[in-house]
Parts: sequence; C-alpha cells; structure tokens
Amino acid sequence: MSEEVKNASTTIPRTMLSVYIINFVLLFPAILTVAYHVPDLDAALNDSTTYPALYVLKQSMSVGWINLLLVLIILINVASNIVYLAAVTRDLFAFSRDKGLPFSRWLSSLDPKRHIPVNAARFSCLIAFLLALIYIGSPVAFYAITALNTVALLQCYTFSIGCVLWRRIAHPETLPTAAFSLGRFGVPVNAFAVIYSVWSLFWACWPQQYPVTASGFNWASPIFIAVVLGSLIYFAFKARHTYEGPVVMVEGRKVHAP
Repeated sequence: MSEEVKNASTTIPRTMLSVYIINFVLLFPAILTVAYHVPDLDAALNDSTTYPALYVLKQSMSVGWINLLLVLIILINVASNIVYLAAVTRDLFAFSRDKGLPFSRWLSSLDPKRHIPVNAARFSCLIAFLLALIYIGSPVAFYAITALNTVALLQCYTFSIGCVLWRRIAHPETLPTAAFSLGRFGVPVNAFAVIYSVWSLFWACWPQQYPVTASGFNWASPIFIAVVLGSLIYFAFKARHTYEGPVVMVEGRKVHAP
C-alpha cells in the first residue's frame, strides 16, 4: 500500500510510530482501570456474557450506559472493518498484479468505471462471510483459523526484519540510505524485534491448556504448516515462472478525471 503514499519512506514510519503511541496513551490507562476494578476474577471469567469486560462495566454503571457504550464500540468496529477490507483488498490486488496468486488475472482486474479492484474486494468479502459461517458451525474451527493470523504475522516479522538485520550487519553497503533512520539504534532495535518475534512465535504455537484436548489444542500450527506447504508447492510448479516480485519504485501517478 506504500505505492499510494507520497514520500512513503518517511510517511509510513512516522504514521506507524504515531499509531503505536496514540494507542498506548489511550489503551494502557483503560487496561489498568479494568484490571484494578475487577471485584471477583473468577466471576468475571465465568460471566454469562463470556466477556469479562462487560462484567466489570456492570459493576460500575447502569444497563443503559452499557448499551450506549456497546453501540459506540460496534460503530467503531464497523468502521475498522471497512478499513480492514480496503487494506486486504489492496494487498490482494497488489499480490495478484505481480502474479503471485492463483487466478491473478481475475483478482487484479480493475473496474473500468470505478478504477478499483472490484473482484479482489468481492473475494475478500466472500472469505469473511465464509469464516462467519464457520463460527456458527464450530467456534473451535473458527478460532483455529483466525489464530493463523497471529502466527503468520510473527513469522513475517521474523523473516523480513531478520533479513534486513543480516544485511545491516554482513553487507551494509547493499542497503540504500534510509530516509527515516534510527541511526546507531537501528541494529539493536532490529535485533530485539527478531528475538521478540521468535519468542512470541514459539508461544503462539503452544497449546492453550494441559492435558491437550481437541478443543484446547492450538490448531494454528498445523494449519500454518499446511498453508506454507501449499504455497511452496504452488510456487514450485507455477508462481516461480510467473511471479514478478513487488514494485520497487513508483515513478508517477495516473490521475483519472471525474
């Protein structure tokens, strides 16, 4: 998505840092408030709503105020999901444009009137709809699939940051000058990020309880391995002959007249 951002080398890092700082300032006091105002931890965990936060709210405000707060949360979630859909659609379009996915031509096609990847958006909506249906049939299966997101992100962080760290240590001359540089703190920060990602990845694959049961087993690990194997097979037989790699430089923008 950085292709669509002006001065992405500086804008993207500043935006990411700003988001982390703002979220920390807003969420950390809220988490502390909830954590220190739980009168009975077991009662909160076993609340009929299955949401401990609602149990805490019920101890401090009336049902009317709780409903108002929940409506606001729902509206925020709806707005967030729209943003997520746009982001996933953009990523799906970019990867398909580079011929890295099956049915890349169909997924990367643009609507001639709207100039947006409608097929990629429809496909993203379809996947989200199917995941919702899975939850109706089996919550365990749903959480197993969604847990794959955490494992996939952590392995992505590990390999991407790890490759940059290796280049910075072994072959620093091969890296371009950074527009947003951490200076001498760059290598320590990258090293800490890799170590933390590996540590988190290990625990993200760990079972939720012992003894291990079908409902408590962490299915993210086998699903992740299956996805990786499927991706490798597709790459070996198809994608390595067609995949063109990500766009390194965007020289200009095409402006569509209204």
